[in-house]
This record gives sequence, C-alpha cells and structure tokens, in this order.
Amino acid sequence: MCDSNNVDKPLNLSYLEKISGTNTKFIITTIDLFNSHIPKLMEEIEDAIALQNWDKIAFLVHKMKTSFGYLGREDIIEDLLEIEQFALTKVGVANIVFCFGHVKASINKLSAQLIHYKNQLAN
Repeated sequence: MCDSNNVDKPLNLSYLEKISGTNTKFIITTIDLFNSHIPKLMEEIEDAIALQNWDKIAFLVHKMKTSFGYLGREDIIEDLLEIEQFALTKVGVANIVFCFGHVKASINKLSAQLIHYKNQLAN
C-alpha cells in the first residue's frame, strides 16, 4: 500500500525538458498550470472522500494521473491508481484516507520543488 518512502524523491524533470526541447517558457507554463490546477483537484478529492463519493474519487484521481508523468513522478501515479482501485471496489475509506495522505505529502513536496526550480529558471 502507498509507499511513504517516496515523499522526498528528488525532482526529475528530464521528460518535461525533453518534450519541451528545454523551452524555458513552456516549462514555466507547465509548472504554473500544475501548481494552479492540482490544489483544486486535491480539494475536490478531499470533499469526495468526506462524502464517501466513490465514483467522484475514482474520476478525480484518474484525471490527475497524467500530470505526474510529465514531472517524473511515477510513484504518485501508482498511488493514485491504488486510490482509484480502492474507490472503484469500495474497499473502504480508511485505505483511501491513508493513501491520499501520502499523495498529499508527496504533492506538497513536489510543488515546493517545482517552485524552487521555476525560480532558478527565471533568474
């Protein structure tokens, strides 16, 4: 179940740099989109968890998965897949809460890393 050892994983934007052709403006725009879009989805997921709205949880975490591939965080994708499966099979809210807590910690760390990286690019 959700591996908490990956929370402090180093930032790896090699895929984003590759697809952008190291275009700084594209990278900054991608980081800005991520940092504005993901917190809203996280809040919606938290609300859906509180209501035990399994379908909405599954839909929202499925929607989030793609963003993390661009940012080199396959571990977060795996955790989101696990949450999605818990929601689809209605295994129980405790498993979802546990995994979502881990995902949230990973995303908070990633967001901080992205802001730091963006600031370095801007200078």
